[in-house]
Amino acid sequence: MKVVGIIAEYNPFHNGHAYQIRKAKELSSADLCIVAMSGSYVQRGVPAVTDKYSRASMALCNGADIVFEIPAIWATASAEYFAYAGITLLDALGCVDTVCFGCETVDLPLLHTVAEILVNEPDAFCTSLSHYLKKGYAFPKAREAALLSYIKASGMSMKDSPDLLLSSPNNILALEYQKALLRRHSDITPLPIQRTDGGYHSTELTKDFSSASAIRHALLQTVPLSLDDRQALLSAVPKASADHLFAEDTTLLSEQDFSSMLYYKLLSESETGYTRYADVSTDFSNKITNALRYFTDFHGFCDLLKSKDITHTRISRQLLHILLNIRETDYEIGKKCDYIPYLRLLGFRKSASPLLSVIRKKSSLPILTSPAKDTKKLSPDALVIFQKDVFSSNLYYGMTAQKSGCPQKNEYQRQILTFL
Repeated sequence: MKVVGIIAEYNPFHNGHAYQIRKAKELSSADLCIVAMSGSYVQRGVPAVTDKYSRASMALCNGADIVFEIPAIWATASAEYFAYAGITLLDALGCVDTVCFGCETVDLPLLHTVAEILVNEPDAFCTSLSHYLKKGYAFPKAREAALLSYIKASGMSMKDSPDLLLSSPNNILALEYQKALLRRHSDITPLPIQRTDGGYHSTELTKDFSSASAIRHALLQTVPLSLDDRQALLSAVPKASADHLFAEDTTLLSEQDFSSMLYYKLLSESETGYTRYADVSTDFSNKITNALRYFTDFHGFCDLLKSKDITHTRISRQLLHILLNIRETDYEIGKKCDYIPYLRLLGFRKSASPLLSVIRKKSSLPILTSPAKDTKKLSPDALVIFQKDVFSSNLYYGMTAQKSGCPQKNEYQRQILTFL
């Protein structure tokens, strides 16, 4: 039995994701596909447009066989932590042969070479990186400039320019997956697949393959969609996704829905500062405090705090960490647990039951299927990480209830998904 793994957010699940699963199985000759998926919040520091069980259901209806959840502290972290946690989860299953990821640059030798430089951090590269950071470059741009400088000075010959590799979030994630495989000395084989949509940041709906950004942009508009845009949106997602996204009882969320919560949290802790939260420096904590009187909403506050040396996305992650109580100590505990201290099962197809049995035998980690009962299996450190999942999910369900006017089940009342 051959198994391919995918690390994803599915925010929301669209035609490109369905294509990736089909192609991943085809190119890897895999019988089954396991997905490591973000929960209710995603890596760019915002809530997912719809809840994790809905998104897992969309995936299971479109080729995925098992879906596990990436813990919230890593799902909302930097690309490096997110990718490392995803690879660690797939590694921990003991049955994944290949990991597939979509990117614009599918040159695997280039990915490997650049990943080795970033993992080994030669002195010349580190010196160059420090130089660009001191010049005020944001870290992603500083790293790109340092890498290009190092490669040029080394006289390396490459078919593709490495700057293309570092120019998009999908390529950066692909590179982080490769780095994680190297650092873990993993036997999992990387399999990059050429992306087919308009690009990560594209907000334009196109026929058949539209980006998740474009789909979210259309879904969250406050004005009714034109007939053409609605048809394009329906064409951009599989039927299972459309059935949920356009159902009368579906409530879609964005970071803007959490604006009042965020303002209250920031205001209530303004005297003590925010440095205890993950990735929040003293300078940035002071910047939040000084700018708080100008707060209007979540997105606008990110724009207000943005500067040359810090991106909107990173700011959004930091603010989300504050909102969700994700602290530096949680990162320390998570690393001590080797990132993934349990396997949170969201759903599976019954045909994949034999694979679940294999995972139970091969993996040393507890599989959580009934949180109310299974938490007894967790170590004290693992329980700290899991409680962050519970809190963040319940906050998400609470906002859904407020926006919809309908009570929601809490995290302990949710049942794993099973499909024929």
